[in-house]
Amino acid sequence: MNAVMKKRMKTWLLIACICLGLHDLMIVLAQIVIQGGFSWTELWKLAVSRLTQPGDATRYLDIAQNGYTAEGENANNLVFYPLYPLLIRLLGSVTGNLPLAGVIISRAGYCVASVLLYELILLDGNTRNAWDGVLLMALYPFSMFAMGLFTEGLFLALTIGCLYALRKGKYIAAGIIGFFASLTRTQGMLLIFPAVYELVSRRLSPEKRKIKLGDALVLLIPAGFGAYLLINYLLHGNWFQFLIYEADAPWYQTTRWIGDNIAQHYGMAAENPGLAWIIYWPQIALYFGILAALLYGLKKKERMMYLLYGGVYLGFTYLSGWMISGGRYGLGCVPVFIILSKLKDGPDRRFLFLLMGMLFFVYSLFYLQGFAIM
Repeated sequence: MNAVMKKRMKTWLLIACICLGLHDLMIVLAQIVIQGGFSWTELWKLAVSRLTQPGDATRYLDIAQNGYTAEGENANNLVFYPLYPLLIRLLGSVTGNLPLAGVIISRAGYCVASVLLYELILLDGNTRNAWDGVLLMALYPFSMFAMGLFTEGLFLALTIGCLYALRKGKYIAAGIIGFFASLTRTQGMLLIFPAVYELVSRRLSPEKRKIKLGDALVLLIPAGFGAYLLINYLLHGNWFQFLIYEADAPWYQTTRWIGDNIAQHYGMAAENPGLAWIIYWPQIALYFGILAALLYGLKKKERMMYLLYGGVYLGFTYLSGWMISGGRYGLGCVPVFIILSKLKDGPDRRFLFLLMGMLFFVYSLFYLQGFAIM
């Protein structure tokens, strides 16, 4: 192994340690705030209870252990995509502990995502840009979800991996990685937009570069979603059974125009002041904040494939009615971190890091204390 590769690997290890360290520090601080002092026993209890038990976590564990079912109270687990629980089951057969397997996958995925984001930004920027992007993703106010039994860590790794492969012109790899991304979350299939854009741009470039037969494998990206629909059909005879479950309790999610959804969030904030600053105001602020970042990227002539994916991701996500997970969904809008990493050193950049750091601290403490951070 040459000296250059050794240096890169040391950088990757440092990235992983810093990113995990920031989140683990929040867990320690939360335990001190909750208990009024530090205790290893209480720290362990807090980590286990908040990273492996809330919300969707129990459903992923049930799928990992029992699979999908066409009948019974857990039939609606079908709304959760299969790749993450499948990996939990596979790793759990080695560890003998499904929750531990899920946390390992999430945290490992987040480390891989952070390293890939560093390398992706480095392709068009400098080392400071790359570090800024990594730290902005680590300080994202709802990034704590990437540490526990949620798909965020895995989805980030697959999303950034696909974008990195596209940026390098590795279309076969992009298709395979994108396939798994769309088998993890609905938004994964949206990677087909930057993929097709890159292929068309390549063909229309002044060099008129030819599209090889293997490049067509980028069409594998939405095939992951197709595989998920096939599971729906095999279980229920309905390719879109998951939509029926999503529209029912406890999610009540249907597709509605973005303006209607934003208005609904505003109304829910007024009706539920206790949840307003935990769920509804952040979702509204994130929509306009991400939109502003994408427009800024357009002004600065950021790569169109990033802007395209960011725009489609934002629009698609906010078409979801009665959404209460906008905060953590926003973590998957990777182009925002790429765009903001290019800010020049100055008051704007310093303010951004200060704001992100403060919100990361506040919302991580909320989540770890058991507040309804979705």
